[in-house]
Amino acid sequence: MEYLKREDITDNVAIIKINQSYKDSLTALELYDCTRGCWKRKLESVRSAEYVLAVAKGIVKEVYQVDEWLPAQKLNRETIPYDSNFEKDRIGFSGRIADNIIRKKYIGVSVEKLFKRGEANPVKIFLNDR
Repeated sequence: MEYLKREDITDNVAIIKINQSYKDSLTALELYDCTRGCWKRKLESVRSAEYVLAVAKGIVKEVYQVDEWLPAQKLNRETIPYDSNFEKDRIGFSGRIADNIIRKKYIGVSVEKLFKRGEANPVKIFLNDR
């Protein structure tokens, strides 16, 4: 198993754990929708993240290039119904599957060592000065 180390992350990324929503049978659109929202973070804390790594059971399943971070109520996810109570004060992103050069770098790699045991927040940001 290949483990991603902090020094391997040269892009501005948000790692999002989707363990509760993930199933091997998800379509590409379902995977995108469950990854892109809804997360209890402040927009300011994620705005610099250019890529999102969708992670299930510690393994990167997909990489998305972020077009925009926005309040969850503006996400308009196709496969997940809007829930005003749940989505209040949460955020998400709109974007697309990242270029293959970025995807090859991260997909299939374990991020387990980037999280401390018991770390509860499903969203972790890694920014690099450029």
